[in-house]
Amino acid sequence: MRFRSTVAILVLLGLAACGGGGAAEGALPIGEHVHSLGLTTDGELLLGLHGGLYRSEEGESWELAGLEGEDAMVIAASGEPLFVAGHEVLYRSEDGGQSFTPLDPPDLPGLDIHAFTQAPDDGTTVYAFVVGHGLYASGDAGESWEQRAPLEQLPRDLLGLAVVGSGSDSLVTVGPESGILYSDDGGRTLTRVAETPTWAVTADPSDADHLWSLGGTGLLRSDDGAQTWEGVSDLAELDGQPITLTVGEEAVWVVTEEPRALYSSRDQGKSWERVAGA
Repeated sequence: MRFRSTVAILVLLGLAACGGGGAAEGALPIGEHVHSLGLTTDGELLLGLHGGLYRSEEGESWELAGLEGEDAMVIAASGEPLFVAGHEVLYRSEDGGQSFTPLDPPDLPGLDIHAFTQAPDDGTTVYAFVVGHGLYASGDAGESWEQRAPLEQLPRDLLGLAVVGSGSDSLVTVGPESGILYSDDGGRTLTRVAETPTWAVTADPSDADHLWSLGGTGLLRSDDGAQTWEGVSDLAELDGQPITLTVGEEAVWVVTEEPRALYSSRDQGKSWERVAGA
């Protein structure tokens, strides 16, 4: 398997205009664009599509969890509460994704959110990259926000965010052209730590100094708080294009497109099992 060009990756991730809804059919939901994958604190998998949010206990069968017709582009489920963000989408759940409340805070300049993350040790601290405006932070579960970096100070291809470590001021951004950038001041300044084209990043819930990402060379991992990165697998045994990932205490999960499928690895990415397909 060969990784597609940056242009194709951007289209698959929905930065181009997209439409349509998702519907559960077969073992994996179908619909326009897989965007995000998350794992709740109770161990349930959440899959975000352009058209809804789906839930599964083991990844083999799925049900609509909510947000039907909405674009669930980013899932932040490492703590409580749980958040889903996307194109004109910002929802919060206080019950692990059983119900959702829409948020429209007056000091957030827009709701077109392409990247969102949550501090693992403080679920009320969250970051949002608002298209056309910049990076914003909230310390009260999304009720109020402050700008951390204006648009001109950020990589123009920013697609992913992750909080690093046990605090809430260290984070990374990723992009297919900018690579991986690190900040120790809440996103106010950024330093490039890896040039590898990267479009998804997540922290290990058992140790937030361990991070995982999907990039142009496959699956990467950092064991030192995002300072250095090493290739774990080129993901050659996966049939489709890797789009998004999440990490639990027992497994790493990756979703592919063309064909759409869910894979898991229980040996830190060395080998993979196909769990479900469309």
